[in-house]
Amino acid sequence: MARPGLLLQDQTTLLSFSQVREDVTRKADLNLPDEVIGVSKIKVPDTREPALEIPGRGIFRMTNWAQKQLGIFLGVQWDKWFDSKKVDPKDIQQEIERRFRKSGESKKLRLVRFNGSDMDKKLSGQGFNGYIRAVLGPRYSSIDDIRIFDRMAKAYRGQMDAVKFMKKHLSRNGHWGNDHCTYYSMVGEPINIGPIDRNNANPKVRQIYDLAEREGKLPDADWVYQGLQLRNSEVGYTAVQINEMLFRLVCLNGAIVAVGSSKLFYRIHRTVADEDLDKELNEVFTKAPERWRLTERNLKLLAEMPLKDPLLELEKQLVRAKATMAFIEEAKKAFEVEPLDTMYGVVQAITRAAQNHEDMDERYDLEALGGQLIANAPKLKAAA
Repeated sequence: MARPGLLLQDQTTLLSFSQVREDVTRKADLNLPDEVIGVSKIKVPDTREPALEIPGRGIFRMTNWAQKQLGIFLGVQWDKWFDSKKVDPKDIQQEIERRFRKSGESKKLRLVRFNGSDMDKKLSGQGFNGYIRAVLGPRYSSIDDIRIFDRMAKAYRGQMDAVKFMKKHLSRNGHWGNDHCTYYSMVGEPINIGPIDRNNANPKVRQIYDLAEREGKLPDADWVYQGLQLRNSEVGYTAVQINEMLFRLVCLNGAIVAVGSSKLFYRIHRTVADEDLDKELNEVFTKAPERWRLTERNLKLLAEMPLKDPLLELEKQLVRAKATMAFIEEAKKAFEVEPLDTMYGVVQAITRAAQNHEDMDERYDLEALGGQLIANAPKLKAAA
């Protein structure tokens, strides 16, 4: 059986705070100055690409997220009404500029230069100057990733050097996010939930552990890594959040604990002084150890809650959480992979099913469903 640290390193990509900060810095260096402009001054170029021309700045292709934001502003579903593959670009140009002229509003456009990819080189050769990554209100004040990482480096470097960042927790391709949100998973020390039941009465449970052992992926106990999950959007998708994050080695499941007051950090994107940001970040590092201890107790409590009909309980909990029927069926199938007849097994089924979703936003939200049960363990025990 493998030791937890070696297994985690082998099964995931772990990076130091400094390495991740370098990635964040490189990304930030691509940003161009924001442009606040009256929409009546924006032109639509004659191109098959979804793009806008900004006087004095050039032609910028819009990301999918920016297209969605602009569509909401214009009162249309962008992909439906302004698909340049189906509608003549000149007609799109006339219609959008007509709508722009009717509005006396201004917008803040967040711009970014090309990063050298093959697609970027192609667009650059066609006369584009970069991307519009957001269409926001003129007073929108973003708390960018680089600012958060710089504050952590300045005031909390000691704490950050003690954690590792998982590059493939919510992302299969190793990206830190998508065109509208970033996700940074930090792992600290593991906790031992108990021995792995190699003699479980259910042959399916024994089978999955035997298979993991043959592949060298079975830990010497049911280890769960605790950590933090930083979620942020520089383009208006979500507020800055820091929540608890869990990662189980047995099946490489993750869970996000972000229920009500359990959120460690939540700030809407508004102007904030460095000292206020530091104060709130300090609360994260102050509160996290006690929160982890509470979560450890909750996990062990769930493991000690036997269920006569775990599939029925799984469905009941997901219906209560307003999960879709499609995901409920996914979770039931996931339960059959490791059918532990405890509430802990129900949580694992939910987080295992979440792994099937490539969309990072969806996976985050689905892992948070498992986190809800963990946070509510005492209530579940009292109701049993």
